[in-house]
Amino acid sequence: MNTRESFSPENTFEIAKEIAEQFGHSLILLKGPMGSGKTLFSKGFAAGLGIEQKVSSPTYTIMNEYRTDDHCLYHLDLYRINSLEEVIDTGLYEILESEIPCLVEWPERVEDLNKLPHLQVNFSLDLAKSPDYRKITWEWIGS
Repeated sequence: MNTRESFSPENTFEIAKEIAEQFGHSLILLKGPMGSGKTLFSKGFAAGLGIEQKVSSPTYTIMNEYRTDDHCLYHLDLYRINSLEEVIDTGLYEILESEIPCLVEWPERVEDLNKLPHLQVNFSLDLAKSPDYRKITWEWIGS
């Protein structure tokens, strides 16, 4: 398992850019409490792929798609999803078969996603260290 500490939003953004260089064709499951930096991480990951579009949380749209001439990225927020069938309806499995990177916030809502090969990124807070402190860990799970 890899671990990095972030003491600022800018640092979290840069960590995500670095991870995008290694895992730019993967399913990435982002786990952590609300406000822990999952959407900010998504912005940095997109930047690491060369995507300059504004990246925002897809809480109400469920899925956002970002494209450049060379790259594509899907970003899902499953906070309002209640079943695997709803995830299938988004087209996630077709996206993964095409090896397009996909970031998923709140994957805990659909436990079946954990059965797929993915990069799991965990975020934890420690407000005693700093309001901006984040411990970010990641590991590849699956074949």
